[in-house]
Amino acid sequence: MNVKYRDQLITTIISDPLRVTGLKAVRDLNLPDCWIAAGFIRNFIWDQLSGIDVTPVKSDIDVIYFDPKDTRQKTEQEVEEFLQSNHAVCSEKLGSWSVKNQARMHHVNRDRPYQNCQDAMLHWPETVTAIAVRLNSDDDLEVLAPFGLEDLYNKTIQPSPHFKSHKLFEFKFRQDKKRWGDRWSNLDVRI
Repeated sequence: MNVKYRDQLITTIISDPLRVTGLKAVRDLNLPDCWIAAGFIRNFIWDQLSGIDVTPVKSDIDVIYFDPKDTRQKTEQEVEEFLQSNHAVCSEKLGSWSVKNQARMHHVNRDRPYQNCQDAMLHWPETVTAIAVRLNSDDDLEVLAPFGLEDLYNKTIQPSPHFKSHKLFEFKFRQDKKRWGDRWSNLDVRI
């Protein structure tokens, strides 16, 4: 991972009190291999790079974790409800909490079983979406980015290798649906 981009990402996220509040809330859940991922990072960094200083795009606050011992959707829903009730300020400003146990998501995505969150993220649609962060017990920000951070900082959207080889049509459909270019100019979409 590019150290310059990692340090830049850490500095940017840590300087945002609302994101730190969300990260602390998720850390305090004590879920195994637990992170906040996707638009929570991507949208914020693209706003920063584009000089957008208005209300952030509301999307899901994607919380991922890996617990093969409890793969019930009901557990995910209970965690979502807890976050929604106890950390409403984050959802009011950033979007709804969305909690997914990656130990069961291979069924939804029609993939082989995942080994952990990083392995699951290797199967996500875009390289720029497969980025996650978490606060550890020392309040240091950890970054998980199996495809690196270059695409994030270069505003490049390209399919992950898994999507490129198995689900390219789904990737194209997702790009049409997301319409990211309406908010962020100069995105480089590569197929």
